[in-house]
Amino acid sequence: MYYLKNILKEKLNEIRHGYLKDMDHLSMVERKTTIFKNPCFIKNLKAGRVNIIAEIKKASPSRGPINTGLDITEVSAIYDEFNSFISAVSVLTEPVYFMGEAKHIAEVRKGTEMPILRKDFIFSELQVYESSLLGADCILLISSLLGEKKLKRLYLLAGALGLDVLVEVHTPRDLEKALNIEACLIGINNRNLRTMQVEPDNIFNILKYARSSFGNKSVGKVLNISGTKSDSRPGYRNVTGKVFVCESGIEKVSYIKKLYDAGINTFLMGSYFMQASNLRNCLKEFEKELKACGLINNMLKAEYGVD
Repeated sequence: MYYLKNILKEKLNEIRHGYLKDMDHLSMVERKTTIFKNPCFIKNLKAGRVNIIAEIKKASPSRGPINTGLDITEVSAIYDEFNSFISAVSVLTEPVYFMGEAKHIAEVRKGTEMPILRKDFIFSELQVYESSLLGADCILLISSLLGEKKLKRLYLLAGALGLDVLVEVHTPRDLEKALNIEACLIGINNRNLRTMQVEPDNIFNILKYARSSFGNKSVGKVLNISGTKSDSRPGYRNVTGKVFVCESGIEKVSYIKKLYDAGINTFLMGSYFMQASNLRNCLKEFEKELKACGLINNMLKAEYGVD
């Protein structure tokens, strides 16, 4: 809780007095006409296969320094080599607790053409404009840190600029807000931001709540809560295009397989890769494990029609 209060205070101070003030000279028309792009993040999450959103971060509040000397461009280029299961790259730009910088987005782009998710604590319209100017394809909005009206306002602004949005939830109330604003990409975070503890079953609890509270009249229209393996669409996606992403505490392929069988096939992974002494070898072993669980074969069959 101490960490969260501090980081919110620092971020709000940064927004009010920091580098974002340099964007004030941009008129609304200039912003809209010079920044707009076509959304590509969600489109790159493939049907019928595992999609890993591979994260780049030098540190985290829960682990402290992880890999402070990493080369951002080199890491993103290695991720690009494994695009059979990595569909996008996430990069932290928060400086105090994650040792991130805004310029890291451009450094990621030098190594890959995959879509980029900017992860930061975003509260301001200026941060949304900045994200687009920096070259991000998607931004993170944390439901628990924003009122529903502010969440919707930032969500709609991002969409107007051609940015996809990952709305992160941890509690039933967070999920309600995400559904109320009609979010298309919803990340269920297994890490409790107040205690920093990982709760691996949280994603199952949230989906169970969705099923029991909304039933077929509501949730059934935004996600396939039956979890049938025959559904080749991305995790719990239906005609409305909503995708659920599992976040935090993912360190075993067996856990991915369990969720994949339940209908979730998009996962955000960071620390597991970042702490590897040899990232390329780590990803090779990870790929082998996916294949051993039948997930690589499932992907090839879905994408190329081969057994």
